[in-house]
Amino acid sequence: MLKRILVLLLMLVMFVPAFAEENARPVVINRVDDLEAHADFAFAEDAELLQITFPQMVDCDAVLLRCGGETMLVDACKQAYSERIVNLCKQLGVTRIDRVVNTHPHEDHIGGFKDVIKEIEVGEFWICFPEDYNNHMTAAVKAANKAGIPVKTYTDGDVFTLGGATIEVWKLEGKIGEMNDCSAQMMVTFGERTMLLAADLQQDGQQKMVELHGEALDADILKYPHHGIEVLRDDYMAAVSPLFLVVTNNHRQTAGWKWITSGKAGVPYAYTVPNLVHLTTDGTAWIAEKIPSAVKY
Repeated sequence: MLKRILVLLLMLVMFVPAFAEENARPVVINRVDDLEAHADFAFAEDAELLQITFPQMVDCDAVLLRCGGETMLVDACKQAYSERIVNLCKQLGVTRIDRVVNTHPHEDHIGGFKDVIKEIEVGEFWICFPEDYNNHMTAAVKAANKAGIPVKTYTDGDVFTLGGATIEVWKLEGKIGEMNDCSAQMMVTFGERTMLLAADLQQDGQQKMVELHGEALDADILKYPHHGIEVLRDDYMAAVSPLFLVVTNNHRQTAGWKWITSGKAGVPYAYTVPNLVHLTTDGTAWIAEKIPSAVKY
């Protein structure tokens, strides 16, 4: 009898870790694909949270970050979509953006700035290309000056803070020629959790980033570069090793779309249309979800 009890106890000791491992909470709780995923999990009521929300973007970029009572908008989409940033802020109760940070002055990343600042108070406008780089940059800087918004510059190696989060900048300018490949890369870190905002990085830039930063590119979530148009390089995908992708596009059938949606990328994903992609972390886990937009487009 004693031997049987000992055998049962041994089996229990062996089974419990396996059961716990099988049911362990993942780093990214994917409620985009399963609304009930880990339904018993919720962040502590008093936890400081980093919240990252994407408006409904198609072939353009904008993302709102909030942490510790501070707000930051990375890129300001194309002018035709500026209303979507304004409506997102209204839906979330955001009346002031402390910093608008532009990754590069293509119209689909900066064109909406002039209209956004007419509706939302902005504290600072940060750029990483010369003020006279092109007509899109010149127009945005002129609008900021007219509105009394300080224009500041940042570059490779700079670090922004947002509440308890940090945003480290990597930029290839001077190391590569194409503007998309010179767009600012931003590694967002909060506690143990990370997200890489990859702007419009293309394959030449991906190769160079791997050469320069290697394992430092590792991130839980990747804002897929250049609106999901291209397939990612194998070495870049391996270095970032994301657990979730956010693609600033609809399901337009590009090479990247086919790669992502066919499962060849091997990673769950969310496109920014329809509804709002919303990511939240307390520094230990992410919840990725879609929330309804208050305005239909």
